[in-house]
Amino acid sequence: MSRKPTISIVTPSYNQAEYVGRTVRSVLLQRYANLEYVVMDGGSDDGSQEVLEGYRDRLAHYESAPDGGQSDAVKRGFERTSGEIMAWLNSDDVLAPGALDFVADYFERNPGVDAIYSHRVIIDANDRTIGYWVLGEHDDWLMSHWDLIPQETCFWRRSLYEKAGPVDDSFRFALDYDLFSRFMEHGRMERVDRFLGAFRMHDVSKTVQQLETIGMREIVRVHQARGLRFGRYARFRGPIFTKMAQLRAAWHVRRKTVKPGNLPGLGWDYDDLWGGLMREGALPPKASAQIETKPEGAAEVAGA
Repeated sequence: MSRKPTISIVTPSYNQAEYVGRTVRSVLLQRYANLEYVVMDGGSDDGSQEVLEGYRDRLAHYESAPDGGQSDAVKRGFERTSGEIMAWLNSDDVLAPGALDFVADYFERNPGVDAIYSHRVIIDANDRTIGYWVLGEHDDWLMSHWDLIPQETCFWRRSLYEKAGPVDDSFRFALDYDLFSRFMEHGRMERVDRFLGAFRMHDVSKTVQQLETIGMREIVRVHQARGLRFGRYARFRGPIFTKMAQLRAAWHVRRKTVKPGNLPGLGWDYDDLWGGLMREGALPPKASAQIETKPEGAAEVAGA
């Protein structure tokens, strides 16, 4: 059997004690041997450090200290990694079972594809499924003009990241949109027909709090930086695409369609997909092939 590629995942976190344990467990429960998992905590004071301490020996790198925000944490986290495949997972989102094996196999079978993403499952603060985002085939023009790629489901080759340039740490909201728009200038992206993870909506999520203010300003900034133009009729394509995604989602719910990474309909507990292990329970034995790096400043972190 060929060696599985190393997958590097970074989780930026700040004061997400309520959710970060579920995020970390959804990564570790993948049972993916060649995993390089980095957690960058911004010096949380809500109990997050106590939660993360229980997983430190399974992380390639973990630190907890004040930082420059999410984009700074993601960028510096990636600098700690070396895997052939990369992604970041925010500290309130979760991966679907089997996501990493699927990603590794997909890239191996499709050498001409540089980045992939999937449909989106939307969950609430209590892990209940409250919606879907069911996307059509990938379209570079649409996805570069509108911020529509579900970030928690996106994985890419390191070679693409090196061509496109790193995360721009001057962004506070649209760091993923900026990065993905650059990806489309340097490589080939595809939408896969499944759910690779779940996006959490809750009262203090960044999407809820910042979209109409900082978010819109930064999206316009990406348009200007990439030289993206909207013609007379082009402005209708984004809303039409959004409406079609909503209609596909409604049909998906009505038909109780099942794809890898979801259960039928709405209202089900995402932890059921994990067999009850996402919130609690024993983790699998630490894989011998997993990359191990002693976190720098471990003593300082422990005493923070």
